[in-house]
Amino acid sequence: MRASIPAAWSLGGLLLLVVGNATANDIEGEIASINDDDSAFTVQGIEFFTDDDTDYNDGLNRFEDLAVGQRVEVDFEYRDERHFATEIELED
Repeated sequence: MRASIPAAWSLGGLLLLVVGNATANDIEGEIASINDDDSAFTVQGIEFFTDDDTDYNDGLNRFEDLAVGQRVEVDFEYRDERHFATEIELED
């Protein structure tokens, strides 16, 4: 015997799955630590990874410009069970 699932449920589940795989968010806070080996840094207890697609603004030009104690705003995506910084800006 095969169970039948209404089309709306199937479609809704598919949309939820697609949206659940990559979400965009932002957070503000002070850089608590930097992991040079993984090109990652921590803000509010969350480790953010950077890559070639990360944009740096407001005086930041590259990962090496980040420093512990800086106040930053981080736009990020959560994918592959990691937080990836898409944009990093210095805060006043």
